[in-house]
Amino acid sequence: MRILGFIACAGVMVWIMDGAAGIAAFLDAISLAVVFGGGLAFAVAKGGLSQNLNQALLNFAQGSVYWGWLGLLVGCVGIAANLKEISALGPAASIAILTVFYGYTVKWSVMAVIGQDDS
Repeated sequence: MRILGFIACAGVMVWIMDGAAGIAAFLDAISLAVVFGGGLAFAVAKGGLSQNLNQALLNFAQGSVYWGWLGLLVGCVGIAANLKEISALGPAASIAILTVFYGYTVKWSVMAVIGQDDS
């Protein structure tokens, strides 16, 4: 039943994303690299290579959120540095917004799959 709920939530999220701006607007390679790379590095730094799978996934989820917020700060600096050049605002804004979105999406997905609440 948990997997069915996860699939339903993911479907609703994709539907909302498609209706808001189209799925392509939510795809950004730099933001994905920041969150997934940072989350993976955090998981290894926190638990080492000898941690069990559930603990590694929890550390990855936690690191993904942390790196999402760091991406927001980097994106905000990019926005502030490019206020005079309007064409550079889009990429910086996408990094600022999407890294937090990706970070929490990763955490939500991991928590749903391994069946642990967010306490």
